[in-house]
Amino acid sequence: MFTDVLEDAGHEVVVARDGETGRDLALSGHFDLCIFDVHLPRLRGDDAVRQLRAANMRGPVVALSASALAPEVERGLAAGFDAYLTKPIAPADLREMVHRFAR
Repeated sequence: MFTDVLEDAGHEVVVARDGETGRDLALSGHFDLCIFDVHLPRLRGDDAVRQLRAANMRGPVVALSASALAPEVERGLAAGFDAYLTKPIAPADLREMVHRFAR
């Protein structure tokens, strides 16, 4: 799981059980980076990022998805994601993405 890769690299990881919880956590706390799966229960990741951007959250938000189809990626970026990673995620790609966006 990607949380292990991040924790092994010294990052603190908070995991939400669904999109609504993730959105609420992102709005209530200070995170250097938020990562949302596109297909979350209760609130899709692309809907969550739209709501975060509408609430003026400007921090980096990255999408995770099993779909690498161009229309899906374009839809995610248009929703407000800063980047889009497809599963399975190589640990090196995950570390590079965190290095790129996290303070």
